[in-house]
Amino acid sequence: MNEETKNAGENLDLSVFVDRIMEEKKFPEDLGEEVLSQIKADLLSKVEDRVNSVIISNLSSEKLEEFNKLLDQNISDEEIQKFCSSNIPNLSQLIASELIIFKQSYL
Repeated sequence: MNEETKNAGENLDLSVFVDRIMEEKKFPEDLGEEVLSQIKADLLSKVEDRVNSVIISNLSSEKLEEFNKLLDQNISDEEIQKFCSSNIPNLSQLIASELIIFKQSYL
């Protein structure tokens, strides 16, 4: 899976989601911006991986093959979202559930 799938659900702003988690985690104030930026980057990467996993695990093998071909064509995020939404029933709920699980395990 590549970078383009990071928001393949429903226009999710995963960066805002990660910001909220970091606020709730209440890191020590003396960590510094560089450390906090690295933590955010790591969290964002993990969240993107979880969303990608939900997408992959809910596509049939035929649709997954079709999806990979679309990604190779460098299609827009909107086209990726449309494909995923039309081929995965309840995609938003699946992603929301995964994000809740991630948040609970992190906090």
